[in-house]
Amino acid sequence: MNNQNAYWIWLQETIGCGSRKISNILSNFTFAEDFYRASLEEKLMCGCFSQKDINKLKNTSLDNARKTINRCKECEIDIITIGDVAYPKRLMEIDSPPAVIYIKGNKDVLREDFSVAMVGTRTATPYGTRSAFKIAYDLAKNDVVIISGGALGIDTFSHRGALQADGKTVCVLGCGIEYRYLRENDELKKQMIRKGAVISEYPPDARASRYTFPQRNRIISGLSKGVLIVEAGSKSGSLITANLALEQGRDVFAVPGDISSSVSFGTNELIKDGAKAVTSAEDILKFYKGDKRERRKTKRTAEPKKEQAFEQFDIIFDNTFDNVKAESFYSAKRSIENIAPKVPEAMKTKSKPKTAKPKKKEPKKKIECPPEKISEEDFNDLSENSQKVLLAFDSDVMHVDRLVEKSGLPINIVHSVLTQLEMYDYIEQLDGRNYKLLRSPNGSPNGDG
Repeated sequence: MNNQNAYWIWLQETIGCGSRKISNILSNFTFAEDFYRASLEEKLMCGCFSQKDINKLKNTSLDNARKTINRCKECEIDIITIGDVAYPKRLMEIDSPPAVIYIKGNKDVLREDFSVAMVGTRTATPYGTRSAFKIAYDLAKNDVVIISGGALGIDTFSHRGALQADGKTVCVLGCGIEYRYLRENDELKKQMIRKGAVISEYPPDARASRYTFPQRNRIISGLSKGVLIVEAGSKSGSLITANLALEQGRDVFAVPGDISSSVSFGTNELIKDGAKAVTSAEDILKFYKGDKRERRKTKRTAEPKKEQAFEQFDIIFDNTFDNVKAESFYSAKRSIENIAPKVPEAMKTKSKPKTAKPKKKEPKKKIECPPEKISEEDFNDLSENSQKVLLAFDSDVMHVDRLVEKSGLPINIVHSVLTQLEMYDYIEQLDGRNYKLLRSPNGSPNGDG
């Protein structure tokens, strides 16, 4: 731990997270310790303190800062201060940079040049979650770091898309890293720590509040080259992030949505106001065509067959193809990876149905063999809502309305959970908003209980 850390933590605790006064102080003092040891008269020369600030400057000691450092050691949390080499350069550009960042994971990921923030509503639709997952997946495959806030809905599926692509993602929390916010995403948090980072400007055990989330949004946009809003209502907190991005000189993108859907009002308005409409990751990659473009060209030259396979993958998830039978995201992905080397041959024999049919069935043999029962360990790893929806299945095929009734959960939560379960091959979506149970938990009619 840096010897200066206690002074920076003291400064952030005294002045408050998200305060623009930090920048004012740094323009007069090089180090937090210099400010700490300066007389009250010298401190007041910054000209930005209220009487409340003056009282805190007089009465706040280093004791809490030292306790925070010890807690970080205990939890294996790194501390990055604004005076460190590891501090993200992009955050230095914003009006109110955090004096301290607490981080669990890979510190280097914060200094990656090409990063895009993806945010949106917690009450996402299946269209929104699929869009977030697919765009994040494709961006991460092209070495783009995905920044988001770890919340349910769009944030979660943005992180998951990046992780599924074996890419890097950063979660910016509106509470301390050790505070048990959104227990449903505990496992996701662990994965992000392994492959990216979870960060916060709040001490490890700091609680979340209605003020902390708007404050953390400036960090989400500040770390990013551009911000993509996937789904947002007219009063969504994601629009705060979009406004902050504009103030910070970041690019703003939005996924167009159904004009009759309340969670698309915000994104459609952003597009009308000048945000770039995005329907695929390629739209963002083309916008930043100078960034890592040569590396992408090399990848595509080296793996032409796989690129062709992923064009078929895109068709499966194009929402305009209502007549295409839906497949689970992971099943479809595995199918395509399995047939990738055979794509050119399959295309040549497309006009010969007798020889083409067996080739199309080959990968399905692998997908149609999930375990009949979910292990107790796997079931316990699921979120509470996911468990409720799985246990709500009283037959192999159920309509979404019946699942809402049986689970007792709101329909938007059920939709979000179903999309997640589908991606993990627990269920399969059928026509008419029906879902087929592929793997049954103990306690359901398909299990032992």
